[in-house]
Amino acid sequence: MAQHLIHVGYPKSGSTFLQEWFEKHPDFCYAPGGVGGFPDVYAMCRMPDPSYRYYVTSSEGLSTPHRSTGGLQLEGGGERGGLPERIKDAQADVCALLKTLFPASRILVVTRGFRDIILSGYSQYVRSGGTQHLDGMIRDLADRLADDTGHYYDYDYLVGLYAAAFGADNVIVLPYELLRDDQPRFLRVLEERLGLPHREVRVGRVNASLSPEELYWYPVISRAVSAAASRLGGRRSARVYRWYVRGTFENRLRPLVRVLARARPGRAVTDADFPEEFLRHCVGRAERLRGDPLYAAYAAEYLWEEVVTD
Repeated sequence: MAQHLIHVGYPKSGSTFLQEWFEKHPDFCYAPGGVGGFPDVYAMCRMPDPSYRYYVTSSEGLSTPHRSTGGLQLEGGGERGGLPERIKDAQADVCALLKTLFPASRILVVTRGFRDIILSGYSQYVRSGGTQHLDGMIRDLADRLADDTGHYYDYDYLVGLYAAAFGADNVIVLPYELLRDDQPRFLRVLEERLGLPHREVRVGRVNASLSPEELYWYPVISRAVSAAASRLGGRRSARVYRWYVRGTFENRLRPLVRVLARARPGRAVTDADFPEEFLRHCVGRAERLRGDPLYAAYAAEYLWEEVVTD
């Protein structure tokens, strides 16, 4: 009998890759942006293929619910969605709703080491029109994570929510690092835990992060565009910035960045710019994963090897 799989995707943790894999895999029924594999209720009435083993719901918004989920979230100028201050309350509300609607579901959560998920998240922020340099974004993030109710990288909390609601045996938790380092093994493990035979499904690289030069120049350009758009006022400003962000999200400014990088070489955002002391906010937020053999090789990424201090 087919089951419902809910992928509670963390941003920049392989969600786009997995969604493409779900769409191509013959044992899954998945529709981008849909629920239970269907784009709308009418599709449920059109005699779905009885060979499907899982009907899939997948969204990063389930882990980071916010007002503009499903739309184009403006991070720089114009309207902004923004995460709620008490993100854990919002995560709990989403979990409770899913439990009400789909009580017998299986849950998939893919985590990513704290440092990398934040750096990769900065890339996504920049692609969404973000205007801050990395250090400014980190300062804002530190203020949020200092308050436990606003800590949306608390894997212990999120996994615990779903284990309590759906049963620990129905919650599959996997490290993104395994997908990064050994994609075939990651997919085999996932298939095994779902009780599926192995299928060869090819998925290319999707949603790649920006280059160090692009990470530096995109906020510079975005600040200039945001300032110019703000002079238009009101809705026109937001409309212009939305048009601009569609271009940055698809990395259409790459040729311009190449020109700027040649004109002013050496300007880039690299791993060395990440303030390591920030990680103190994330220590102890992944203890539930510590005993899982799949995570053993990634102790440093999940801050189990040492305690980060000021």
